[in-house]
This record gives sequence, C-alpha cells and structure tokens, in this order.
Amino acid sequence: MSNLVQTVINAVTPDLITKLSGLLGESPGSVGKGVAAAAPALLAAALQQSSTTAGANSLLDMVGQVTGGGDILERLPALLSDDTARAGLLSQGKGLADSLLGANSAGATNTLASFAGLKGGSASSIIALTAPLVMGAIGKALGPSKTASGVQALLSEQRSSILGALPPGLGSLFGVGGAAQAARGATAAAGAAAATSGGGLMKILPWLIAAAVVLALIFGMRSCGKEKAVEPAPVVPPVAEAPVVVAPVAVAPETLTLPGGTTISVAPGSIGYSVAKFLDSREAAPKTFIFDNLNFDTASNTLTPESNATVGTMVVILKAYPNVRARIVGYTDNQGDPAANKTLSDSRAASVSKQIIDAGIAPDRLETAGMGDANPVADNATEEGRAKNRRTELVIVRK
Repeated sequence: MSNLVQTVINAVTPDLITKLSGLLGESPGSVGKGVAAAAPALLAAALQQSSTTAGANSLLDMVGQVTGGGDILERLPALLSDDTARAGLLSQGKGLADSLLGANSAGATNTLASFAGLKGGSASSIIALTAPLVMGAIGKALGPSKTASGVQALLSEQRSSILGALPPGLGSLFGVGGAAQAARGATAAAGAAAATSGGGLMKILPWLIAAAVVLALIFGMRSCGKEKAVEPAPVVPPVAEAPVVVAPVAVAPETLTLPGGTTISVAPGSIGYSVAKFLDSREAAPKTFIFDNLNFDTASNTLTPESNATVGTMVVILKAYPNVRARIVGYTDNQGDPAANKTLSDSRAASVSKQIIDAGIAPDRLETAGMGDANPVADNATEEGRAKNRRTELVIVRK
C-alpha cells in the first residue's frame, strides 16, 4: 500500500515548487515546507471525517469530483501551466478544503503559515492546491472499485503515517495532537534503535515498527479516554465538542453544470454559485453581486493570490454565457482622502476586469467604475462596517 502523504508530496515536484514560489511570491523552501505540512493536515481531517459512514460517503463524493477528469496527480503540471486551469483547480480545492477542515479552516491556515514561514494568503492557496491532490491520492489508492467502506479502511491503515507526518500544532486541530506526537516519537525511537545496533536489530526492525504503531494507537485511545473522563468539568465539554457542533455549518460545495457541459464546484452563497444560478434562471437583469474571497494588498490594486480562484470561477461562468455583459464596481471605506479613494476604487475595478479579460473574456463585455466611499452598505464608524464597505461588486447588466 502506497503512503498517501508521500504520494501527495511527490506529485509536487521541485520544478512545480519553483513555479509556485514565483506565482505566490514566496521562497521555494517555504512553499515546499507548506506542501509537506498541508498534505498530512488535510489527510488528518479526512481521517477524522471518515469515522462516520456519512463522512466516508462525503469523502467518496469528493474523490469522485477530482478523479472524474483523470489522474490529477499526473495532470498537475499541465493544470499549473494554464492560468484558467490553475484558477479552476484552486477554486475546486478551496471548496474541498473548506469541506474537510470546516471550522478548523482558519486555524489550519494560520498554523501552516507560521510553521512554513508563509503569508496567510499563500498558505491558503497551498491548502487549496493540495486538497485535490489528497483526493486524487485517495482515489488512486482505492483503485477502480471505490466504496465508502474502502475509504474508511484505507485511511485507518494509513493513520500512523498521517499522524506521524503532522507538524507540531496541527494535530490538536483534529483531536489527535497526542497521538501524532506519540507516532513521531515512537517511530523515531525504533529507527534510532535500529541504526545503533546495526545488522542485529535489522532482523527485528519490523517488530519494532509494529510496536511503535501500536503504541501510537494506544496513546491516541488513552488520550480520547482522558477527554471523556474530564467531560463533566464546566469548561472542557464545549472545547471537546466544538468541531462536531460547528463543522456542519461549513457549506459543502456543489457541482453545477453550465451551458456547454462545463462544471464548477462552488459553495452555496458564494458569488460563483449565486451568479451561475441567476444566469440559469428567468430573473431579469440587472442584478448586483458582491465578490467574496476577493481581496487586495493594502492601499493597492494588486489582487492577493487567494483571489485568483474567485476570479477564475467567474471567467468559467462568463465563458459559458457569452451573451452576458457585466460591470465591475470598486468601493472603499471613508478613511483617507476622498479623491485618493476614488482613484483606488477605479484601479481596483480595472485590475479585476483586466485579469478576467486576460483569461479570455472579450473586453467589450465588461465595463468598470470606481465609486470611492459612496453608497456604503455598513457603518463606517466601526472596523467591521468599514471592512464591508471595502468591496468589489459585479453587476450583470445583460443576460
């Protein structure tokens, strides 16, 4: 049985690491470290989710989404070399990662960024890139006969290698922090003992490794038992049960089929989902939508890396509906000089439009406008309100 963690890491070759470092503006070392951490983190989330039949079925659906177009591990170089394909991959990956991580998404991103020395946006992009690779690795290991029970058995068999590869801090997000530490320590101890004794202990190395795995599993079971033992305490129960209660709130992405047969994986409530549903309906234009997951560097018109997935999804939708005409409108809060805000909102709208046009949408289908701090949708007296007012809208002018 192949090692799932290594299968994912090996798919991102040094050449691809170099390419990603250029796209993200990060060092190759940090990107490689990020991928090596994201792979076991997402697999640990899948391991946790596979503990129930419903969770295993959900994982099976995700595997199906990724493997339907062929072996993504082999197609990765081609996908990363094409701007539109790369944007689609990141969009799909974000939906998969959100489904896997649920309420732990922000925590995993922050921990990964700190561990690998990455910007938050870069860490988010690496997680989104790695999620489809994880599903592809699971699908490849399952072979042609893919079942929910097969998913459960596979991840159970890989438990030790997954937990042993988790960087410090990530295991606790999935309730396996102690087991992960035990797996790393026990496996390292077995390896050290074999190296010290030379040929003699090499004969019993398989027994040492087996003992290490058993120790890790026992440690994990004892840790779970300890959590239950302190459950009556007034503070502990909410902490222990938080992932179970909050996780269902994370909206699983849906696969929508657009005219021409193209499919997109988008979460209900996202701009991609809302625009696609609107264009497929009989509701008349115009209609305004606010971009989600679309951000710029501070006081700049430069889109952050994680925004590429959102723009990519919109490109796919606009290509499927060639008669659509749209307007992109930028807004700011009321902080600073009004004239400067107007200029900034203009340039941000133009920046989004340019990225869409560069991806293959005809320029005459888009228009832009910058409104500065006009038409606020929230109270500029609070930081939360100002954040809502710093927005970019998409107006469907004609269907």
